[in-house]
Amino acid sequence: LLNAVDALEQKMRSQTPQERNDDPSQITLRTTLLNDEQYVQIVVIDNGTGMPQEIRQQIFDPFFTTKPIGKGTGLGLSISYQIITERHDGKLECFSSPDEGTEFVIHIPINAEV
Repeated sequence: LLNAVDALEQKMRSQTPQERNDDPSQITLRTTLLNDEQYVQIVVIDNGTGMPQEIRQQIFDPFFTTKPIGKGTGLGLSISYQIITERHDGKLECFSSPDEGTEFVIHIPINAEV
């Protein structure tokens, strides 16, 4: 969510007041039960700046950040990925394109051994 807020703030800095009015910043959260209630799916979508494939391929790497020095550590998504995939036997995916926003999809088994 913090990354989504940052992306929306970045987008708003480059927009005119009219553009902000025509395309307001938005974060959408959605949860769904999947596969006969075996998994919960959590989706976080923003209509921020999005990211190119070269960036998207690195976002789960430890210490990778696109933020200015002092703003981010590059650990948030890396730790999130590790917790979701290793600790909860789930899946974390990212879908994004420049100027189209970003979507994170999390799948977590409901009855996972923790």
